[in-house]
Amino acid sequence: MLKFQNYKKYKLPITINPLNYGKLIYQNINFYVMFINNRNLALIDQYDLYNQVKIYTNGELNFEYKDHKIDDSTFIRSIEDRKFTYENGQLIEVNKIIVQLILISLILLIILINIDNTSILIASTNIIKLRKVKSKNIWKELTFNINSKVFTKTLFEKIFNNFWNKIHEEFKSNNYMFILFKIKYINNEFSTIGKVQYLTNVDKDWYINWIINNIEFKSEYYNETQIESFIISCGFKEGHIENKNIIKSNLSFQNYNNNNLVISFNPLDFGKVLTVNKLVNETIYILQSKDNLITKILSSENQNSIEIFKDSDLLIKFIDFKLSENRILRKIDNKQFYFENNKQILFTKENKSKFISKLEKSKNHTNNFITLDIETYIKDNILIPYTISIYDGKSINSFFITDYKDSADMLLSALKSILIRKYNGYNIYIHNLAKFDIIFLFKYLVELGDVTPIIHNGRIISINLNYGENLEYRIQFKDSYLILLASLSKLTKGFLTEKQKSIFPYLFVNENNLDYIGDVPNFKEFDNKISLTDYNNYKSNFNNNWNLRNETIKYCELDVISLYQVIFKFSDLVFSLFSKNIHHYPTLPSLAFGIFRSSFFRKWYYTTIIWGNCWKY
Repeated sequence: MLKFQNYKKYKLPITINPLNYGKLIYQNINFYVMFINNRNLALIDQYDLYNQVKIYTNGELNFEYKDHKIDDSTFIRSIEDRKFTYENGQLIEVNKIIVQLILISLILLIILINIDNTSILIASTNIIKLRKVKSKNIWKELTFNINSKVFTKTLFEKIFNNFWNKIHEEFKSNNYMFILFKIKYINNEFSTIGKVQYLTNVDKDWYINWIINNIEFKSEYYNETQIESFIISCGFKEGHIENKNIIKSNLSFQNYNNNNLVISFNPLDFGKVLTVNKLVNETIYILQSKDNLITKILSSENQNSIEIFKDSDLLIKFIDFKLSENRILRKIDNKQFYFENNKQILFTKENKSKFISKLEKSKNHTNNFITLDIETYIKDNILIPYTISIYDGKSINSFFITDYKDSADMLLSALKSILIRKYNGYNIYIHNLAKFDIIFLFKYLVELGDVTPIIHNGRIISINLNYGENLEYRIQFKDSYLILLASLSKLTKGFLTEKQKSIFPYLFVNENNLDYIGDVPNFKEFDNKISLTDYNNYKSNFNNNWNLRNETIKYCELDVISLYQVIFKFSDLVFSLFSKNIHHYPTLPSLAFGIFRSSFFRKWYYTTIIWGNCWKY
């Protein structure tokens, strides 16, 4: 069992072996990145006689130490000004490191001085002069009162811009600024945000983002406690430093399986850099995001291999390819996402599939199917079903809302009427199911059995429903519009069915006139779907005795009968020409491919010849 040293509330593994620190994230020869736990990360450089260890928490370097190897069972850990000696995992000695070179020099000097009157050794040696060395860095401190506000990005930007305006003129062509930012809270507690940073006259935005990113890694206490003042300590020093890379705050993200993935080819956009390890032709980046995710990026000129870890477990991995300055190809598993100017422009998916094989033709022609239709009215911009008709080719049943407690009760009663053993294996066709009727049916189907929808590109193609006491029976709801791509009115005319689709005043119906009997509704209630001549012919069939209930049921029943006749004729036509059963296919493209494979597909025989390094067929 691995033992730990408690140091400043941290549990440090007592081991000289880097692999014993926890879970390995990355290793390159003698460099290791290890998860100690969900919040703490260890970066370890292993040398012949010692290990250099850095401990990070939430992206911040907390402290570092060295483990000096004495033998296979003993090592000395040097942390700050203390040394801990461990043997076989047990602490055996603790020492304070005291190095006072000046006192040692004084002692040596006294020994060397000869008190003899004729000879003083010091005369023949270099005289050691002791003097107090003053710091070359001259700090000044500026305090900005905050008046008990909490930290926000806007507040910090305002204060820091004010500070920058005060000191900006002190920048010269040959100097740079060193700066440290602290927060004083109203309870007199202080918090230093990050370490001393070195800035040029163009690094203002970088520092603002750097502080804000550091704050985001802090606990909620730092963001919610009221602040008394901001304290900025700074000074200037001669010399030159490189300008900082600006940390972007307006990054774009791709949502993939509930993960927000940065859309960028720049590794620095993925979080705070913990370490950068340069190889021959590649660079390894270890970064930590503000939501405590660890990202490992193997970066080359035009390719980044990315792995993201959460709580020491691999969350996702993918590869980004740089196509141009503003275009990226991202590969995740078998999916490819193309981004241009940080926006997705194309998505492709590679599916493994078998070689196409020839299908056998259907031997038996079956027409076990039912047609169903729903009529609705509008209430408060919501469609309310009020009539359902169901036809199985022989008998027809209709359901009207006034015969039931409400619309839900009517729908459930209608569905239960077909969930019987007689209809086991049947297909239920509804014209335009995917875009209309499924809205009303789906939640009730879930109550009545085990539902398995088939969805393609976000659209429901069909719904399998297993029902019965032991779910032993099955029916399938299909959208007839996906296999017969036309309106029902055009289909009935095209197939010359016995029953033709009729007309109905859709806009007339509402919850208050469901028992209406009287004149035929006005022409405008037919939603301009008929001509005035058709309207007058329709109206001539009534003499102040137009009954909404009767006409709705008649219209709905005519729809399901005419749809049944269209499907029946189409089924007969396809079987007589190609010996294929249309009820085995949910869409017209799938039916066409089935016909091709059974009637037109040929097996091509080929000889494979190996010729050099090429394959020819």
